[in-house]
Amino acid sequence: MFCEVVFNRPIQPLLYRIPDSVEGVLPGVRVTVPLRKRPMTGLVYRMVPDSERRENTAVTSVMDIEEVLDPVPVLNRELIELSEWMADYYLCGVGEALWTVMPKGFKRSERRPPARTRCLERPDTIVLTQEQRSVYHTLHGAMNGCGEKTFLLHGITGSGKTEVYLRIINDVVNSKRGAILLVPEISLTPQTVDYFSRRVGEDLAILHSRLTKAERINEWHRIKDGGKRIVIGARSAVFAPLLDIGIIIIDEEHETSYKSDETPRYNAKRVALYRAKKHNAILLLGSATPSVESYFLAKRGKFGLLELKHRVSNQSLPKTYVTDLRKTGKRDNISKPLARAIETRLGRQEQTILFLNRRGFSPYIYCMSCGHVFRCSNCDITLVFHMQSKRLSCHYCDYSEPPPETCPNCGSERVGYSGFGTEKVEKDLRERFPGAVIVRMDTDTVKKRTMIPRTLRAFSRREIDILVGTQIVTKGLHFPGVTLVGVLNADIPLNFPDFRSAERTFNIITQVSGRSGRSEKGGEVIIQTYNPAHYAIQTAKRQDYGEFFSREIRFRESLFYPPFCRIVRLVFRGENSEEIREQAAHAGSFIRERCPEGTSVLGPTLCPLSRIKKNYRVHIIIKSRDTGKIRPLLRELTSSLKKRPGCYMEIDIDPVSML
Repeated sequence: MFCEVVFNRPIQPLLYRIPDSVEGVLPGVRVTVPLRKRPMTGLVYRMVPDSERRENTAVTSVMDIEEVLDPVPVLNRELIELSEWMADYYLCGVGEALWTVMPKGFKRSERRPPARTRCLERPDTIVLTQEQRSVYHTLHGAMNGCGEKTFLLHGITGSGKTEVYLRIINDVVNSKRGAILLVPEISLTPQTVDYFSRRVGEDLAILHSRLTKAERINEWHRIKDGGKRIVIGARSAVFAPLLDIGIIIIDEEHETSYKSDETPRYNAKRVALYRAKKHNAILLLGSATPSVESYFLAKRGKFGLLELKHRVSNQSLPKTYVTDLRKTGKRDNISKPLARAIETRLGRQEQTILFLNRRGFSPYIYCMSCGHVFRCSNCDITLVFHMQSKRLSCHYCDYSEPPPETCPNCGSERVGYSGFGTEKVEKDLRERFPGAVIVRMDTDTVKKRTMIPRTLRAFSRREIDILVGTQIVTKGLHFPGVTLVGVLNADIPLNFPDFRSAERTFNIITQVSGRSGRSEKGGEVIIQTYNPAHYAIQTAKRQDYGEFFSREIRFRESLFYPPFCRIVRLVFRGENSEEIREQAAHAGSFIRERCPEGTSVLGPTLCPLSRIKKNYRVHIIIKSRDTGKIRPLLRELTSSLKKRPGCYMEIDIDPVSML
């Protein structure tokens, strides 16, 4: 008997013989096999009968499997088929897809006895609003019906989407089926996890990157053995080994973190759609700011559209004001209107959240004599000054150096620090409001996995007056004590060279604004910007998604961008700039000569981030109404492209970033 074994490498499955002395070889188990004269861990992909082996005359010699590492398969047949689909859709090796599906950290596995399960009691302590009841009844009807199974839930911030999720999950689990709830980053949404833990207790499994390897594997086994029917996790939780899925919910479905930036570059939303169809399950996408593509499909009738237009308990949306920084006279990071509003909150013992999507102290260091800008030696990126560490740092490759005393270009001592990040904002706040308790929350301050929940618990207990941070402070937080939100520089995402820049600006302002006014006290939002007239700023001020969508969709259609086309992005990278350009030029000619009619090919040209970690980067952007016609062409390109040491081509289907 023979079998095919795959590895976490971009190579085809390899054939191995199963000797009589080795037992338990089944699809989905890990095995030790020789590969290039070295023992390697592989995964059994499929069994190959002797008759099929004899027909394959191309293979002249076959080596033996040495050892089986698992008493039972790690991956079941459904997850293996899912990996096959991912390899085909995202144009990667099936081994790379299988290793992505399998949780990290497996060693020798031991079979655990199935844990006992119990049905959930109906959670009736919270009375649903009329809108929530309507959404819930639609989803409940879809559980057993044969009609629409995919829904977009557009609910404004504070409208009670989480309670609807819990109610329908309760029904699914009581019908003996499983449920998956995906959140953008589970360590950033501890309130959601706590909320579910209190309501469902031991039935809940949590999967995310901040678990230890042992914790992750134990949760995987409990899910696989049927002991856990509810799974909450970040992107990779979409691969949870539930045997019978009844519903998959993707909260904050607009978030780009659902897209992997490593091979295979899968999108959890697309994978969830595939699994939901396989299980005849409900797929529910939820957001206060849905992605333009999802809302477009819902309006066209491809998805069912559900809406929650009002906050629970008749809470009103916060009053929002836009401060035009062009008229303030000086470049303060805290404008006078915002400073007065903060002072008012401190006097009332109310809380404030300040959002700035830029960490560090100063993001731009330059010579005031000759104009020299201090850049990373490995990347085409300016170095950021961090006051606490007293270092200039690159946020892409982690290179750092001490701050300069003189300019290396002209020797001048006139070195200037421009701009501001969260670290500088924290310092300025302490000087302005010396009696306030101020805490900064960004990736520099929450490196330990316990720091985020610890900080948020302190904020919940009102031990913190002002919380300043990056996107960490925008996601799914519910603090009734917050009556003021300040957006310090709303223009940052607008300046990115990406067709989604306006969408991201609208989303992030709307999301962080939704943290304010979640009690009877009401709330206020102050948006500081140099571009107050931009439609993304104005519609976010009113939290008017409908108007934003109508403006944005016209822009997308006029330039043939998603949802009116699909995009494939090819990125060529390597340390030799000339070889990278040559390879990209060859690929561009190859595609143009063979691409189907109606396809637009842009490039090759330098990526906006043209060099990262010493690798030069060139990209080609392919726009087509049907990527199904492009995939065969890209497979042909991959096989025909001359392999050069140090030159790599990355294929990104439906990219979410063009940088």
